[in-house]
Amino acid sequence: MWKDPHSVLRTLNIKPDPEDAPDYYFNAICDAPTVTLSLGPNQQTVVFCFNVTSGMLSYYKGIGPRAILMTEALGPSKIAFRVNMAFNQLAASDIPGNIKKALVNVDDYSVQQLLFDFTSADLIPKLNGIDKSEFDFNISEEAQPALNEILEKHIGLLRANGPDGKAAGHIIVNYTVTAKNSKAFTAAPTCTPTSLNFQTLPFVFKESDKASPGAVLGGNNSMLVYLQMAEGRPMPNNLLGPSANWVMPPFDEKSEQYDGVVCLSKASFLDGFLLPRLANFNRESTWVVDEAWWKAVNLGFGNQYKISGHVGLTTKDLQDPFFQDYQWKMTSFQNGLRSYEYHKTHRKDDNHGLWRVWQEGRTSNYLTIPEGLDSSSKCVMKLNGTTKVETYLQLDGIGDIGKTKSLVTCTWNASLILDGVGDGALKINVEIPKEPIVRTVLDPSFAYPHIMDNIMDRIRGGFKYSDVANLKGNLEKLFSGSWAFVFAQGQDFFIDRACFNREGDLLCQLKCKSVGSGNPAQPSE
Repeated sequence: MWKDPHSVLRTLNIKPDPEDAPDYYFNAICDAPTVTLSLGPNQQTVVFCFNVTSGMLSYYKGIGPRAILMTEALGPSKIAFRVNMAFNQLAASDIPGNIKKALVNVDDYSVQQLLFDFTSADLIPKLNGIDKSEFDFNISEEAQPALNEILEKHIGLLRANGPDGKAAGHIIVNYTVTAKNSKAFTAAPTCTPTSLNFQTLPFVFKESDKASPGAVLGGNNSMLVYLQMAEGRPMPNNLLGPSANWVMPPFDEKSEQYDGVVCLSKASFLDGFLLPRLANFNRESTWVVDEAWWKAVNLGFGNQYKISGHVGLTTKDLQDPFFQDYQWKMTSFQNGLRSYEYHKTHRKDDNHGLWRVWQEGRTSNYLTIPEGLDSSSKCVMKLNGTTKVETYLQLDGIGDIGKTKSLVTCTWNASLILDGVGDGALKINVEIPKEPIVRTVLDPSFAYPHIMDNIMDRIRGGFKYSDVANLKGNLEKLFSGSWAFVFAQGQDFFIDRACFNREGDLLCQLKCKSVGSGNPAQPSE
């Protein structure tokens, strides 16, 4: 609502007594309001400033019949209120449509609004020239008492609900979501918070800033921090101490800036979501040998054999403890690169009697997740793997000319790129440099040159119609949609960059959209 030039935050038209004193008023045109986060003992209080560009004050000097009507123009000024912030629980019928859409199964969640609570707001007066950084009238000292009186009346308008009886749009900062049941599964949000709090923190340049009540730059770059716990874990008893800067203001025209950070812990996103999702490809690329046997027939003058297998662990396969662990294992963390691996070998070998039949599937998959951003300001995760199926047959006593062996190899690789979109959502884009490649090596039997043909065709066919074959499509299906972090009501933030830090937490760098447009702010050249 702050973008609307006609809102109560941008246009002030205050008449305390329009019937009996129509000439007693204050009109003003304002730029968008600014909010300074307080850094005193109350870490849930802000200084809310109206940034007046021009205005007109009309008031009476004196009392009774002798009172003289006075008018005075107000130049560029700052009018400040001290305002508490608070959560307001929403009824299901009051949840906005865009929030319902993001949550899918809205009944599984509690939705709160973070509000500027003007019910306890008070005007911050200018006392003997002090507090100019917060409250600064460009008006004569003689007119200031009248202006103060009129502004106190304006607080009542700021406290009022909207025409529908609900919280007015100008006081809503954000919507926050917690799960009613942390065990319930729904499509969104990805990492469901179960408890929530918020606080303010100072912007830190040096160690002494962590305890400074005034903060760096007069508190202008202080930070509003949301604290969320997932899976029913309790909120810490104490709020966070100053440690990291979650915003970066511009210090000159060329310096990097960002307006906030979403941080998801390693336990919530990397370990709790991303790695389990990507383990799906360990499951789908694992080769299982179904049968590998031979037996004598016709009184030993002939034999039968069967070799078969399939790629991808089925529900039946997962009942076998051997196949139940298909998760990634971290093997190293060096030079800012986390490396994960998955290896599985499955073999059946019939080596009884005179002859021998065996098949072995070997799957080796690799995943690397970098710390920070690359030279293109991207976080690119590399995913690749190889599944090899080796088959051996020896079904007569001719010697080596009766032996045969084949090796069918499927290799695949992909890049997963963390990215953001304009409505404040995180996406994982998929790039496939090459489609999966299947290669065959055959050591044929001189006596039975085509005995492996059907076996190799079945193996190649298994790869062709597996989830590994349509790697891009299946990865995009795994990460379909996006994770809509529920930001301000106007969706004023977009994710500019996203990456992992040294601890494995996901950090999403936020920027504000340009004022008055629905488009992301464009980076300067």
